[in-house]
Amino acid sequence: MFFYEQFQNLLRDVQNDLVKKNILKKHVLTENVNFSIEIPANAKFGDISTNFALVYTKYTKFGPLELADSVLELMRENSIFEKIEIKKPGFINFFLKKKFWQSQLSYFFLNPPKKKLKKIKNINIEFVSANPTGLMHIGHARGAVLGDTISSLLEECGHNVTREYYVNDAGNQINVLAETIKFHIFGALKDTILDELYPGEYLKNIANVIKFELKKKKIEKSKENNFIKDRAVEIILSDIKKDLKCLEIIHDKFVSEKELTNNKKVEEIKNKLLKKDLVYFGVQEPPKGRKNKDWVQKKQLIFKSKKINDESDRALIKPNGELTYFMSDIIYHEEKINNQYDILINIWGIDHSGYVSRLKNAMNVIKSRDFDFHIKLTELVKLIKNKKSLKMSKRAGVYITLREVIEEVGKDALRFMMISRSSDKIIEFDFDLIKKKTKENPVFYVQYAFARCCSIEEMAKKEFQFKNSFKNHDFSLLVMLEELNLIKIICSYEKVIMSAANYFEPQKLTNYLYDLSKNFHNYWSLGNIDCKKKILVFDDEEVSLSRLGLVLAVKQTLKKGLNLLKINAPENM
Repeated sequence: MFFYEQFQNLLRDVQNDLVKKNILKKHVLTENVNFSIEIPANAKFGDISTNFALVYTKYTKFGPLELADSVLELMRENSIFEKIEIKKPGFINFFLKKKFWQSQLSYFFLNPPKKKLKKIKNINIEFVSANPTGLMHIGHARGAVLGDTISSLLEECGHNVTREYYVNDAGNQINVLAETIKFHIFGALKDTILDELYPGEYLKNIANVIKFELKKKKIEKSKENNFIKDRAVEIILSDIKKDLKCLEIIHDKFVSEKELTNNKKVEEIKNKLLKKDLVYFGVQEPPKGRKNKDWVQKKQLIFKSKKINDESDRALIKPNGELTYFMSDIIYHEEKINNQYDILINIWGIDHSGYVSRLKNAMNVIKSRDFDFHIKLTELVKLIKNKKSLKMSKRAGVYITLREVIEEVGKDALRFMMISRSSDKIIEFDFDLIKKKTKENPVFYVQYAFARCCSIEEMAKKEFQFKNSFKNHDFSLLVMLEELNLIKIICSYEKVIMSAANYFEPQKLTNYLYDLSKNFHNYWSLGNIDCKKKILVFDDEEVSLSRLGLVLAVKQTLKKGLNLLKINAPENM
């Protein structure tokens, strides 16, 4: 049991004792009161700090400082504490004895079983879902890696996760795709508006493939348009899957918008909305900036969006019978609800921010059962090369594809950098920095820490006879501040994983791995100043083996973290 769980249990016992002493009200026992246990960033606030007294003060007549005093009285005799301090407005800071941390490292090598979840959730996470109208570009990479890593973190915590890709193979963008392919095959037709077509050599190549197939398969003229649509989407989606595979991303499920939004499904949703009095047939208000006299008034199916705090009611089915994006999304998410997922997670680009509350509110009034619905937005990725920003425009056909970036910097660098910051922060992807072999390049820095651990292990095998097992090892010789700090960081790994998974914030893991690597490199460098502080002291086998055990704990922790991120852990660099 790592120390976070130990402390949780310890403070739960304190809670029960405070109830017995009539300091806390009895009904607190039936409530799931959550308090935090953290490692303070500043060591002067102790090894562990808790807001226990601040959280529980509403269950007592005492203020947080008085309640903290009562907690201190109950815990001061515990032998693991060097001292306990109370800080305003009611934080309790614990300073632990060295032997506590040394014992935690011994426990690490016992390979304790993972704590089982009280309730395993079925989770659907939809990410990437790039329109099948061209190759994936670097902008798609952020959502792809974010979604895949969140999935891995949730799986690591014990949940059942379905990685899903929603294929937008219906609607106007597919019509434009077909017109673009036809333009390259047949030349400009009388109705062709060149400015509305998709640019790029990639679609020209697809057109050549389809042109050959049209001739070979002798497709009838009446079926030509549908064949071109379906085949173009099929080819592009196949290439998207190949690009994702290069990032080690494999979706469990691909859902076709065209197949999902069939007439039967549309009627089902329409009837459900009518029964709930959420729609009407009428004329939509003109968009802002459009004058009423310019607005063509035609009756269509409209959702009562004002009921859910939207600024205006929204069309679901256009006068020509075509579905709006809003209607397609309602059908799609209703299908996911019917599949009995407990949690739905969507990863969208920041350009969809105005759509989040509309869809969430709509699903909240439509839903037939309770479920959690989260939408994570990803900010832009700015590319920098030779200290200059690279401009991209998909409409103009000027953009850097995902496969180009992978070929230049590799899968590991791309995956790490795409989740190195919170998803709501812009990422500056510097091609020159990511190729450097310095600590400024976080991917190299973490991988080099792992390789350095492997090198130390190999050296130890040559110099010392050890069984590669530290299950019953006495780590009392690890007394340096740098050693104890490393143990503390190692012990916080499971909490970092839980937090990164619960809040869908994988940057917590990349930051953790960088911090662990930084502390390890600093520890290693002590030997350059004082030979007695080298990790392997060849005339002191006991110290060397204890330090080797610490190195192997660092190695195993880095390996676990990198595996979760689907990043290689090289033994040599």
